[in-house]
Amino acid sequence: MKTIALILISAQCAGAAVHSFFIGTRSDRGSKGIYVADFDDRSGSLSNLRVAAEYRNPGFLCLHPAKKILYAVGSRADGTESLAAFGIGENQSLTFLADVPCRGTSPCHLAVDPSQRMIAVANYSDGSIVSFSLDPKGIPGEAACVVKNEGKSIHPQRQTAPHAHGVYFSGDLLFVPDLGLDQTLAYTFDAATAQFKAAEPAFTKSTPGDGPRHLAFHPVKPWVYVVNELANTVTHFSREKNTLTAHASLTTLPAGYNQPSTTAEIEVHANGKFLYASNRGHNSIAAFRINQETGALTEIGQTTAEIKTPRHFAITPGGTFLIVAGQDSDNLQVLAIDPQSGALTATEQKLAVPAPTCLLFARP
Repeated sequence: MKTIALILISAQCAGAAVHSFFIGTRSDRGSKGIYVADFDDRSGSLSNLRVAAEYRNPGFLCLHPAKKILYAVGSRADGTESLAAFGIGENQSLTFLADVPCRGTSPCHLAVDPSQRMIAVANYSDGSIVSFSLDPKGIPGEAACVVKNEGKSIHPQRQTAPHAHGVYFSGDLLFVPDLGLDQTLAYTFDAATAQFKAAEPAFTKSTPGDGPRHLAFHPVKPWVYVVNELANTVTHFSREKNTLTAHASLTTLPAGYNQPSTTAEIEVHANGKFLYASNRGHNSIAAFRINQETGALTEIGQTTAEIKTPRHFAITPGGTFLIVAGQDSDNLQVLAIDPQSGALTATEQKLAVPAPTCLLFARP
């Protein structure tokens, strides 16, 4: 508790403020769509939950880099899986602008390219990666490019076909971790036409059975970290352009734990010193320290939260807290981050939210 008190005092002295954040959900247990809530850096408290926009299964969210637009993958009322755009208004309310079919099944992730002219979507079930041009107002048009890969890996249920799980722009490249192929794919793209094609080399192999899900870039060094859903590990890669070279993989689970669990989200702290990954099953957040010379990871430990199925989490703008979304416990919980060690401590701050799957802080 002393650590949490010191963090709170530090946040107060730094002139921290209240920040709003959006919450994507599954349309289960009464969820209406996209929610918004407030977080106070001074107290670590969550408050003022309200519906920002009604939409079906807005599972993952992202912001336009410059315009007041939020994008979500979800589905229309008739069940057509889609990419939707919402205008951000006063008090972070959302106004529906448009949606387009995602041209794949089970859209699970999306990202806007650095030039702000295209958006990419990963479709999990059919493994497709789809791009859409953005008009000058930031509205997506119909799908411009659809790529479907082929192949499989060794898991008899989860890896019988491609399963694209994330899309990540970095400079002039698009990286796509594919759980079904045990590969992190790399693409070049033309933002003006929203076309993309395989880079050379076209992919980096993971250890068979890893199931790469999401990735995170170090903020200043050429290091990439991939969280492996099936193996419950994080792999450290060094990067030279589109070539990734694998180094060590560390488990996200405590020693001796042998119950079913799968990882979900990964994030590098803005200070570049710490990395976090979520465990669904163990219901915890694993913390690691990043060697500032080599990028290698050292385990800090796992912190359990009073949530079930931590599908997603977000480090708060001040960098002193981490909010965990419990998809199957219908709640959020705040963990405090020790600024020196990176270790996490569960706080008493919680908020009831139906089936939360994605947390995204709004811009000031």
